[in-house]
Amino acid sequence: MRRSNPHRILYALFFALFASALAFSHETDSLFVPPKPEKPLRYCSSVKKWIEFATHDSNMVEITRLKGVRMDLRYATFENVTGHDLYCGVQRAFVHKDAAAKLRKAVKIMEREMPGSELVIFDASRPLYAQEALRKTVRGTPYSAYVSSPATGGLHNFGLALDLGITDADGNLLDMGTDFDSFERCAGEVGEAEALKSGRLTQEQVDNRNKLRKIMKGAGWVPLGSEWWHFNAYPSKYVRENYPKFPL
Repeated sequence: MRRSNPHRILYALFFALFASALAFSHETDSLFVPPKPEKPLRYCSSVKKWIEFATHDSNMVEITRLKGVRMDLRYATFENVTGHDLYCGVQRAFVHKDAAAKLRKAVKIMEREMPGSELVIFDASRPLYAQEALRKTVRGTPYSAYVSSPATGGLHNFGLALDLGITDADGNLLDMGTDFDSFERCAGEVGEAEALKSGRLTQEQVDNRNKLRKIMKGAGWVPLGSEWWHFNAYPSKYVRENYPKFPL
């Protein structure tokens, strides 16, 4: 029986650790998954107030039944990073009327470039109570910058941001390499080159992201570099200078 060489074993162990360090060379490259709450909540009274506000505000437009768009609001389920059902199962989405115009333009581009495809909405306008629930999942972690504080608000809290994916002509979501709301660095364009080189992402997955980006950018949307699914109707500075944040 051949004996194992202890130096060879130590070398192999060192190489494995070195490779792992390279794979997660950035502090936000690790597979961070927020812990699930012991008692998941459904925010039914809060979402009722939100929908009442959104349906009566003259600047807001419901996009739930917009042609070329379908709903997959992840925060209306328990299957999201907070572990709570933030929208009490309600699959209704709203945006500011200026964002709605750009969304309609994106749908027209998609119909021309990718006939039969649909845009799939993961989140649209977001009330402040939902923003706080999301913020709580990252508070005190290296990922705190990923979620804006409700005090300042993110562009979802102005009705001027969308989280979305896109389907093929058969209605299947295109594979983007990570799920919506992934905290991996490769979830955004900033980490794609490294992820391609390491094999974490495939060229097809990056190509799929670029299909979505091309359509949204063609309609005037601004992509967020850290999230393939997030697009702003305008640059953040412009929004904060020209639009009000939601009051609830």
